[in-house]
Amino acid sequence: MALIACLLLAPATVRAQAAERAAEAAEEDGTARWSNSTELSAVRTGGNSETQTFGFRNTLRRNWASVRVLARVEGVRARTSSERILQVAPGLRFRPGERPDVLETAVARGPGTSGVEQYFAGGRIRWRVSDRFFWNAGTSWDRNDEAGIRNRYVTFGGLGNTWADGETVSLSSSYGISFTAREDAEPDPARDDRFGGIRAGSDYHHRIGDAVELDNEAALNVNLLSMSDYSLALTSAVGVAMSEHLSLRVSVQHLYEHTPALEDTGVVARVVLVDPDGVAGSGDELFETVATGGAGVDFGMGRIRKRGLDVVFRTALVINF
Repeated sequence: MALIACLLLAPATVRAQAAERAAEAAEEDGTARWSNSTELSAVRTGGNSETQTFGFRNTLRRNWASVRVLARVEGVRARTSSERILQVAPGLRFRPGERPDVLETAVARGPGTSGVEQYFAGGRIRWRVSDRFFWNAGTSWDRNDEAGIRNRYVTFGGLGNTWADGETVSLSSSYGISFTAREDAEPDPARDDRFGGIRAGSDYHHRIGDAVELDNEAALNVNLLSMSDYSLALTSAVGVAMSEHLSLRVSVQHLYEHTPALEDTGVVARVVLVDPDGVAGSGDELFETVATGGAGVDFGMGRIRKRGLDVVFRTALVINF
């Protein structure tokens, strides 16, 4: 928690440059307008391995003199084909328990399986109180199948500080209250379905020259009913402009759940046969579990917690207008 606090409070050391606010200037000369940024990424492999990965992110903004609006939709979906199999030709008849001596087969693939699926949709609005303070409110929905989160809705509101708001550097932090309603893929008595919380975040943007842009966003949401139940989303990105409307963007997103969701998993033992008296069939034979080797014995299903950290790396083409 100390590291997170430092991340959110560090912007206090940064001071705004002596320049007019870009949003106010645009509003005064009538050039303020909506802006939109769309990121697209896709990967497909064929041959021995068949995979499809698609990434999408769209950010819509509007900045007035005292109000800023942001809406964002993003998603990542990966699909992987199953292994190749020898499929028996249709029309063969045989009795239960029998195995035909001659099988006519053809190489085929089993049905494809879904891999990573992550989706997010949200928006926020910010009202400027002074050059250093603002109010903000927003809402979001997200789904992360791999993390066991089927649906999560968060509504938040609070105040914030603007530490820098120049043409090249902008930096702000926010803090407030939130309400979360979530649905896990597996019921979990240790995780509340609905709870009030506290939320903190930071937003940093730095333009280097005319071609390079750095972005960093962080959002922390803590369950007030159980302080150990908190989540942190941190995104860092670098964009390089290729033209007025096109750029390349590389980003790394860290999604952390301190109390991850549950998942069902098989309980399997590796065993070897132990015969104490060395006489086969004497009835004293026992199975003994080992770390590796031996034979597999299925003991049904059990439950474990998922890993707390998910990392998403994206390389995307960005269309700005």
